[in-house]
Amino acid sequence: MRITDIHIKNYRAFYGEHHICLDKDGKNLMVYGENGSGKSSLFTALQDFLKSSVGKIEVEENIFVPTSQKNTASIKVNIKESPETSKTTTFELKLTDKEIISADKTLIADANKIKGFFDYRSLLRTHMGHKDKVDLFDILVKDILYNSINRFSNKEIGKEWQAIHNDTFNKRQIKRQQEATKNYLSEKFNPGLKQLLKDIEADTNTFMKSFGASVKILLDFDKVEYQGRRKLTGNSINLNIDFFEKSIPKHQLFLNEARLSALAISLYLASIKVNPLSGALKILVLDDLLIGLDMSNRLPLLDILNKHFIDVDKDKQFQVIMTTYDKVWYELVRNYFGVEKWKYTEIYTKSLKDDDFEIPVIFNENGYLERAKHYLSEKDYKASAVYLRTEFERIVKTICDKQKIPVCYHKNQKETTSEDFWTAIESQTNLDPTLIHEITIHRGVVMNPFSHYDLEKPEFEAELKATIKAVERLKDEMKNVKKNKTIDKLEKEIARLNTEIVGKDKLIGELGAKLKSK
Repeated sequence: MRITDIHIKNYRAFYGEHHICLDKDGKNLMVYGENGSGKSSLFTALQDFLKSSVGKIEVEENIFVPTSQKNTASIKVNIKESPETSKTTTFELKLTDKEIISADKTLIADANKIKGFFDYRSLLRTHMGHKDKVDLFDILVKDILYNSINRFSNKEIGKEWQAIHNDTFNKRQIKRQQEATKNYLSEKFNPGLKQLLKDIEADTNTFMKSFGASVKILLDFDKVEYQGRRKLTGNSINLNIDFFEKSIPKHQLFLNEARLSALAISLYLASIKVNPLSGALKILVLDDLLIGLDMSNRLPLLDILNKHFIDVDKDKQFQVIMTTYDKVWYELVRNYFGVEKWKYTEIYTKSLKDDDFEIPVIFNENGYLERAKHYLSEKDYKASAVYLRTEFERIVKTICDKQKIPVCYHKNQKETTSEDFWTAIESQTNLDPTLIHEITIHRGVVMNPFSHYDLEKPEFEAELKATIKAVERLKDEMKNVKKNKTIDKLEKEIARLNTEIVGKDKLIGELGAKLKSK
């Protein structure tokens, strides 16, 4: 199952109605937005949506909603059942209901058990505020692993611990009951928790290797014991660290921020893998997770996500949603994953009226075309032209890259312009001549950064509209553009001749060596 659409109305930062489209197949999502644009509200909206499948929650309404629209906040999600069908099911969380009202909400509840929501504050919990030892018992048992199955008891480990704690602290147990509790801890709870920690430990160390860090973890858990008289001991999971095979006490003070972040991310992702994955909907939402990571540690994270959560068997595959305020990182993710399985959305803010509060503006496109259309509708012709030019540059570069079309060489790479790519496409592809003519005309005015066309003239709006249509047509034709067969033949012939020359040069060298020896 995959999420195909997210509708948010009057929730937190989202004043009014907003829609994020993940296409009919339910793509992964990368969101860019400046601080305060609404990224965290999106994160919280999805988290609240999943939580509301297991109990009532308070839905936070936008504070600027007028009286006439009070109590209208809602989060609505469309979910596609399988790749083989076009059928989708709509689930909605309303402020007035405080929970999802649906007979099928079990699948949302199953997705909630995965606990796939992490932000930077979550990561800080693994090392901030710990004085001597880093104790992860509460973080793991009471939170992340709450719904993980204890293989020795077939119970959810968090609920199991809660029951043990309540029985021993809230009830006076007779000796027989005390012995039963002690036996349960030694035979069921302790070995079950140890097995889960062993799995997490192994995956965490695998992920840390991907980060290139010489860091190895050990989750040190011995056993929980019941001492009687409402006393439980041993409920601690100490995070021990070896750095270059040396034990590091107080590693939270020793390791730099990048390594601590990589460690926390690895630990969280490893914990996710031991959570119940039997549900059809698997969501992993990462909100501004990369604040503490330098660029050298960001690419390994993408490798981990792709290898262990995205490009895997369907029954283990996650739908990943990431947010960031870092535009460079946003573009890097785009270049890494491409657009086939990913959607790229940008969130900006604008004032509802002059000197009024700001609302999010969502651009739901894998390019800049939608922004060009948006600014055209806002009568901001200059901005529209800039985004239109940017989209054109993206398209021509993509065509040349996909079809391996040679482009004019410049010693300084920065001197390579869209003109070079377009000239190569004009001369070396089967692109429709009428479309080439249209684009060439519009490039002289709208898509020329040095054009001094009067943007205030009414006819410029018509020119922009015509250019948008031409670029849309070019975008549609991208998959059909092929390199001319004659050029292909010439390139193959050149390659063949070069091979012959190399072979003959080698032969000449060998004959020359023989002559010298005689």
